[in-house]
Amino acid sequence: MAEKKSKKSLTPLEHAARMLARRPLSRIELKRGLCKKEIPWQEAEAAVRECERLGFINDEQTASGAVTMMRDRGDGTRKIRMKLSRRGFSADHIENGFTSDEELYQRDETEIAEKLLRSRMKTLMRESDLFKRKNKALSILANRGFSPDASFAALDRVFGGRDNSIPDGDF
Repeated sequence: MAEKKSKKSLTPLEHAARMLARRPLSRIELKRGLCKKEIPWQEAEAAVRECERLGFINDEQTASGAVTMMRDRGDGTRKIRMKLSRRGFSADHIENGFTSDEELYQRDETEIAEKLLRSRMKTLMRESDLFKRKNKALSILANRGFSPDASFAALDRVFGGRDNSIPDGDF
């Protein structure tokens, strides 16, 4: 009979390396993931510190990359902040990510919102009523996490001047 090979249990550092091979993680995400694998907190912390020492995790760079990727995808500032804070990035790392993205790509939230609306024009133009079309556009922008200011500015750029039939304020 063939013997079953016994599975070698992985060290916390090996678990961490496998997790980081899939996608970049924040320090907190990595520690949470290790703890979910029933690795004691102290050993998880030691593995995370070693990953930092080796340069495998860098919250500043990971947050900057995530901001850029999400902006490229057409997400607004509110959504990006919420998602990254849930992933365990500090407010400073998130803000530095926005600053870095604006410096590198010379774009702001209004430009990203406008680009998103222009990419959705075919769908939006199916609506013959201008009021409903603008409301759908605002709904798209709100769902993607754009601020009201950026949303209305993008709406003005895409559809022309502001329509008084759409009230100001949060939506």
